[in-house]
Amino acid sequence: MVLESIKIKWIKHRPYIAFFFGLIYTIIGYFVAFIFFKSYISIAMLFLSTLLVVPSLVKLLDLEESLESRYGLRHFFSEHKDIVEAYIFLFIGVFIGYLMLGFFMSAEHYLTAFEFQRDFLIGQEGLSGELIGNFMNTPFEPQIADVFSVLTNNLIVAIILFILSLVYGAGAIFLIIFNASIFASFITFVIDHLADKASTAFAILGVFSIHMIPEVSGFLLAAISGGVVSKALMKEKLGGRGFSNVITDATALLFVSCLMIIFAAFLEVYVTPFLFKMIG
Repeated sequence: MVLESIKIKWIKHRPYIAFFFGLIYTIIGYFVAFIFFKSYISIAMLFLSTLLVVPSLVKLLDLEESLESRYGLRHFFSEHKDIVEAYIFLFIGVFIGYLMLGFFMSAEHYLTAFEFQRDFLIGQEGLSGELIGNFMNTPFEPQIADVFSVLTNNLIVAIILFILSLVYGAGAIFLIIFNASIFASFITFVIDHLADKASTAFAILGVFSIHMIPEVSGFLLAAISGGVVSKALMKEKLGGRGFSNVITDATALLFVSCLMIIFAAFLEVYVTPFLFKMIG
């Protein structure tokens, strides 16, 4: 397939290119789902976008595992800079793709394309216009218990991402794309209920980005960690130096992932709601 034959070194040395891949794959996933799976667009486009992304990430994880097995913790930050940026840009591309679809679709098509995401937010998270209205009209009183609640949920997501990547290699990309679509659906839902002009919509997006960026970065580090361990299990000798280097490096990635998720949880409880009330 032409889309699967992309030169992965382009992404490795120019991670920002992953943004365009994420954006294009999301749009392609929507149109293919619209043509062939009209009754299940929201689910179908998630899987179709994932199928397009996985081959490139498998190759990227291969390159990353080779570096980790050779260097271990040496050059830790410079060694991981490119792959982390590639994952982040890919996530942003998918996220922006869903936002564009949400902003430019007709109301009828929007409800169909985001049906699964909206049902998830309403059913699992209790999201509603009434909930947003109540939040805006109540005093800002953050509690440390809220931080632990957010932190517990996000650490569980990170663990799931690590396990999925460990078992399926780049398989966790489905959950990453799903999270991008959930974030986009949530923001469009909030904007629909609060924003009366473009500047307000951009302000809402900016406020949620404050905690979303470190949170998503933590998720992606967990996925990368599991992915490289998965590759090491296939390529390296158990107990060998290369395998030990990968395990040490992956453990460090998980540690950084947890730090970022903890930081994001405090931002989500103490900073984002405060700024959100100011612009709402």
